[in-house]
Amino acid sequence: MTTFEHALVGVNGLLATGLQKHYGWKLVAIAAVAAVAPDWDGIPMLIDMGRFESGHRVWGHNVLSCFLLAVVLGVTDYYCDLVGGIASRLTRWGPLKELADHVVMRKEIKRREGIIWVGVCFVAALSQIPADAVVSGAEGLSDWALKPFWPFSNYLFIYPMVPWGNVGVTLIFAIALIVQVKRPSSARLSAIAALTSVVIYIWFWGTFVRT
Repeated sequence: MTTFEHALVGVNGLLATGLQKHYGWKLVAIAAVAAVAPDWDGIPMLIDMGRFESGHRVWGHNVLSCFLLAVVLGVTDYYCDLVGGIASRLTRWGPLKELADHVVMRKEIKRREGIIWVGVCFVAALSQIPADAVVSGAEGLSDWALKPFWPFSNYLFIYPMVPWGNVGVTLIFAIALIVQVKRPSSARLSAIAALTSVVIYIWFWGTFVRT
């Protein structure tokens, strides 16, 4: 999946649980960040394509790495309120000033909430593994298998159904995003509908279209 699609898997997965009603928009934001985070293993592409080929979808796309990412992201964001701090700075910029009233820095720390932050980050990061397994390959590109249990096992996992860059998944999430912005009260329902539609779309494409 693309970075945009991974982020919206995290966003819609969180919205579908309804947790945002209790913990606010910051939990939605960190879910999006965590859903993208495993792609850190693509950074070597900037230095050495050989390392990129051997490390991408391996170093960051495994259960252990996702757990460690979740601990670092969840603990750091919750206790330091990184999302709130970034939002506070962004709302000083002209077009976003009207949103400033919605940005309140976290003043009270609760251990239970911190655990929820880590848990959400873990599930969001893990979503990369099945997502990249079913949305993989394209014309001229081979399917790129993952090693979900690395470094303990070199077991390869891939089940390509939709080619990378296929616009169908993007369009579904984009429509859901528009609905969620226009009708915040229906965010949970639209998120569930979006995730269900994506699953059906992937199944249909992989079963009847992809050869």
